[in-house]
Order: sequence, then C-alpha cells, then structure tokens
Amino acid sequence: MIQDLLGAIASSQAYRRFTTQKAARTVLYLFFISLLFTIGASVALRLRLGPMIDETFAWLEAQTPTLTFAGGKVVSSAATAVRLAHPKAPEVALLIDTERIAPVQAQDMHEAKVLAYLTGNALYIEERRGELRSYDLSKAGLERPLIVDSKFFQEAAPALKTVTYPIAVAAIFVFAVCWVAMAGLMYALLGMIINSIAGGTLAFGALYQIAIHAQTAALLLRIVMAYLPFSIPLSGLLTIMITAVYLWLGVRANAADPATEA
Repeated sequence: MIQDLLGAIASSQAYRRFTTQKAARTVLYLFFISLLFTIGASVALRLRLGPMIDETFAWLEAQTPTLTFAGGKVVSSAATAVRLAHPKAPEVALLIDTERIAPVQAQDMHEAKVLAYLTGNALYIEERRGELRSYDLSKAGLERPLIVDSKFFQEAAPALKTVTYPIAVAAIFVFAVCWVAMAGLMYALLGMIINSIAGGTLAFGALYQIAIHAQTAALLLRIVMAYLPFSIPLSGLLTIMITAVYLWLGVRANAADPATEA
C-alpha cells in the first residue's frame, strides 16, 4: 500500500499499473487512505476538542450553582434565577430557575434569550424557533439523589472524552470511506471525458481505479490543513483541482500506453 501511495502522488506511470490490478486491491487501497485520513483527522480533532471540552467544563464548574435532583424535583443553591451563557458562544444559553414550577412558554425563552430553561420540575429545550420540547423531571425515578456540583463537572469532562473520541474516530472512518468511494464515481465520469479527449480506450472500471488513487494527494492535503491555525480560502475547490490534475495525468499515462489500448 505504501508503494501505491507513493506512486499515486509522485508517478503518473504508476497509474498504468492501477488500471490492471485486481479490484480487491483498489478496495483495499480505498480503506488504507481512509484509515490514514482518519488517523490524521482524529489526532487533529483531539488537539482541538480536548482543550475546548476542558475549558467549557471549567467554566461550567465555576458558574453553575449546585443542583440537587431528588424526588422528582430540582433544587438550586442559588437564591435567584441564574442565566448561563457560553463565553465564546453567547447564543448558547441556559436559564436555571428552580423556584419556578409553572410551564415555560416559547415567549419566556425568547425574552430570556436562552435555548434551554430548567425549572424545579422540568427541562425545556427549544429545538426550532417557537417549538419547545419539555422533559418532565417529576417522572424520572432515581435510586439516590443526583448532585451537580464541581466534582460532577471534574468527572464529567474525562468521561465525555472517553465516549466522544471512539465515536468520532469511527464516524470519521465511515465518512472517509463513503466520501472517497462516492467521489470516485464522480471523478470517473470526468475521467470518461478526459479519456475521450485523449483518445484512450479505458473502461469505466479502470477509470474508477484511477479516480480512487487520484484523490490521494488531496486527502493528504486535507490532513495537513486540519492542523493549520487558519483556514485556507476555497480549500474545497483546491482539493478538487488537485484531484482533477492527477486524474488527467493518470488517464493520459494510460492513453499513451499501447499495451493498455491493446
């Protein structure tokens, strides 16, 4: 696979070999480059998401009053209602008013400018503008009281990472495989046009094999961009252009090979 990786990036002549290899090897290469992308993207995600989770939970630990949930009721240590708004995303806000037991309406949340509202017996979340979903806490049965305090947030952050990272890695891998495979179909269609212009006789299957390998450089570039502290304008268009160039080189290399045409 390493030889195929290097060939896909550095040698247009390697694309002659790609069109004659077994389909199983191309599928294996598809999983290989998707795995490389998953590893690179997962490490970048951990470097970015880890500090964000720690920062958010440290903020929650400092700002959230102690909440005790027992007997279907929530009791806050704060004497008055508390509005929590994320320092970096002020639109993400929660209002805690455990003295209130009356139902919350959408108008109440709009006036408070919050997306969630916790009362003494229910939690209200605005899913879409004007549409609320309520969770009746009085019907939730707990064997023992649940206390949300500083210790809770200190333990919740590592637990969230433990759950989030494996799910994220699996999701990235599945996404990468599906994306490369589906994009390969689109690039293979483009390859048919290039093949016709170049006077080649490649079948769609061979063009698809070229298309899978032609995406290598763009995927590696995507990994590099994930670590940059800034975003590159029109990065999507850039990766498409890079893949199109490799696709053109691969098709031309095969069109110039008499053995392939025979």
